[in-house]
Amino acid sequence: MWALGIDVGKDELVASLQQARAGEQPRVIASLPTVANTASGHAKLVRWLHKQLAGQDVAVAQVHVVMEATNVYWEVCAHHFHALGCTVSVVNPAQIKFFAKSTLRRGKTDAMDAEIIARFGLIMQPSSWQPPSPALVQIKQLVREREALIREHLRENNHLKALQQGQYATPLVVRLAKQRIRLLERHLVVIEAAIKEAFAGDAALQTQLKLLLSIPGFGFVTAVTVLAETNGFETLTDGHQVAAYAGLAPAPNQSGHSNRQGRISKVGNARLRRIAYLAALGASRSHSSFKTFYQGLRERGKPPKVALVALARKLLRVGLAVVKSGHPYQATYSRTPGATMTS
Repeated sequence: MWALGIDVGKDELVASLQQARAGEQPRVIASLPTVANTASGHAKLVRWLHKQLAGQDVAVAQVHVVMEATNVYWEVCAHHFHALGCTVSVVNPAQIKFFAKSTLRRGKTDAMDAEIIARFGLIMQPSSWQPPSPALVQIKQLVREREALIREHLRENNHLKALQQGQYATPLVVRLAKQRIRLLERHLVVIEAAIKEAFAGDAALQTQLKLLLSIPGFGFVTAVTVLAETNGFETLTDGHQVAAYAGLAPAPNQSGHSNRQGRISKVGNARLRRIAYLAALGASRSHSSFKTFYQGLRERGKPPKVALVALARKLLRVGLAVVKSGHPYQATYSRTPGATMTS
């Protein structure tokens, strides 16, 4: 098995090519110190890879390419190797960090990082990455931009209130603050129109959106955010996975006779976790089975926040099940005994 570990930076890439034969430890075949993280740099990296594989009877497409999810700087490189037919894995940097600690690695350089990434790929064999649809990429950017605009709008509103409640308020400063708020409000209108247009242009996403909107607690913003942050549930197959992906999975804390109160892991997508919690707030006040579920937890002594987190987890699981089934939410649905259920 062959693996190419790539340490991705904003401007540069460092690569390490390794091989592992059955029953043997990975060994470094070659290292490429630095290439630019540009189209020409990616082409140079592929030529170097071809040269290293010459005479090995191994095609480039047979190499497992592994890299960290470093901001957005990995995306073009990942698409480039995926287009060549390679298996590409994009790994959470925390996994590489703790894997490096497990090997007692001393020191840290870009070359050492590339080497440990390749070794991780050979030993752990992470799952392959698949490019999301262009429509989902656009929607994710629009949804995140809307979130940033709302945060900025709140900040500017608070700033304006502080100015107006002070002893002295300079008219020019107040006027400029109001102008910024109006500009942000116009941008919000444009962004929300663009989100609706993006869904209108994709029949499959529009169907998924309608399915999620059939669930109590799912409004338009909640539904589009969940679809954007999960890539339309493309790689998630069951309720346990979607809960873990959002960082809402329980994290037990037990050792010997010590059994402390468990918490959620929070190792996951923070945006998805936040929107699921907000959806749970709405569902807990609705006339639905979700309100009954929430009240049942409260009656059993669960604190409000714990009950809401459990409800948020349930909403994501139901959302996954509804989208995967292709049928709208049914409050009276009951699972057939022994049947498999994704939620």
